[in-house]
Amino acid sequence: MKDLSSTHTQGSYVDKINPLWYLTMGLVTMAFTHMTFSIEVMAWVSSVPFLIYLSLTQGWKSRLTFFLALVLAWSLVVTKIISDPIPLVLVFLYSIPISLFHLPGYLIWSKFRNQKFALFLFPVIMIIMEWIQYTFTPLASWGVAAYTMHDNVSLIQTVSLFGLAGLSFLIYWVNVSIAHIIIKRKISISTFQLPLIMLFLLIAFGSIRYDISKGNGIDSVTVAAVGTDSKASGLPLPSKESTEHTRTALFKRTKTAADGGAKIIAWNEAAIFIMPEDENEWIDSIKELALQLNITLVASYVTPISQSPLRYENKYQFIDSSGNITHTYLKHQPVPGEPAVQGKSPLKVADIKGTKVAAAICYDYDFPYLAKGYGELGADMVILPSSDWRGIDPVHTEMAAFRAIEQGHSVLRSTRFGLSAAITPYGEMVSQMSSFDGNDKIMYSELPTKGVSTLYSVIQDSFVYLCIGFLLSFMAIASRSKNRSKPI
Repeated sequence: MKDLSSTHTQGSYVDKINPLWYLTMGLVTMAFTHMTFSIEVMAWVSSVPFLIYLSLTQGWKSRLTFFLALVLAWSLVVTKIISDPIPLVLVFLYSIPISLFHLPGYLIWSKFRNQKFALFLFPVIMIIMEWIQYTFTPLASWGVAAYTMHDNVSLIQTVSLFGLAGLSFLIYWVNVSIAHIIIKRKISISTFQLPLIMLFLLIAFGSIRYDISKGNGIDSVTVAAVGTDSKASGLPLPSKESTEHTRTALFKRTKTAADGGAKIIAWNEAAIFIMPEDENEWIDSIKELALQLNITLVASYVTPISQSPLRYENKYQFIDSSGNITHTYLKHQPVPGEPAVQGKSPLKVADIKGTKVAAAICYDYDFPYLAKGYGELGADMVILPSSDWRGIDPVHTEMAAFRAIEQGHSVLRSTRFGLSAAITPYGEMVSQMSSFDGNDKIMYSELPTKGVSTLYSVIQDSFVYLCIGFLLSFMAIASRSKNRSKPI
């Protein structure tokens, strides 16, 4: 271990700064780390000021102050994605729960930071809490550290190995290592050489994996995302005249896309509102459309089932080129507050000329468990009708790329009020179209007919389970050591 303290008292220069300044620095770094308008490099240091603050202070007042600062930091982050028609109150519906999930990682680390192997305690607890959040709560994977690397196509290849947890672990490990070096003024293998070597190896792996993917010849299929004119998102329901206009435009664009060579076509989420009494006739018309055009059509729409209060089915019909409905799907994970009936049916994959094609709806794919379900079914491609808003454009589409890399399947995300994209199993967006740009609302692309194998699709969340095992072992040893130190 190399000592950097020279003749000064260990950590003395850190003590000269008022701890509240570290909270302020933490607010700034955290605010520029996640979601839109983010600075990628900030992710590697965003937790450092908070960790230093906790090492300099103690007592319940300082911990309460820290929690309030953490909530404020995440409130600033979430505020960046708020735009019409999303109400400002949504900030606290996400910032407070996310802060609560992150709090144990900071507090437990601060309590045991001087014990052996405590360096790994922070990243271990953080990824366990992230995993609990996106596996068992409706918050999905929003706020996960791995997403801060969404623009780094080489580094995000690592999620094909250990999922979000592996990349998040590396980010948190670097953060706590930097904090440890600043606090202790000492460099060790675990705080410098190891994280640096691991970062280098993962970037090298990702670069090679991505480059190899570009050098292989593949069979592909022409796909298309077809946009809607509908801006309806609730009450009042659209008029019959408006619905007919939307229907005519959808059918016309679908025919144009088919004439352009598209064999698989996806509409946006909530592409049109269809009243229950009109649904049978509507289903007949889209089955006939797919048959006439010889296409596979994922027709997403909304059927209101009550208006007071508003309740609806947010769903799609998956129709093959023979005009047969292979399955009907209701959104499995409605956004918190969305008055949609939650889908419970088992996931299904359709064989389309040798390509296994599945589909989900928008927010569903913020949950890695759902993508894992399609991975287990061997999906080569997942269609994702979606509907966003300006504040989460394009980050929400970029999040879907992580599901593609994790499970090794392509994703066709057809988005209303946001970015449509065709995403390869390597997270590359080979085609993009923004609904905010002036265009014909038809995006064509070529996607592979086959997916690729990934380590993560085989071992799934084994890395998280190892971290849980480490945490339990650490706490057992710490408890035993504490009991031994007590006077008899």
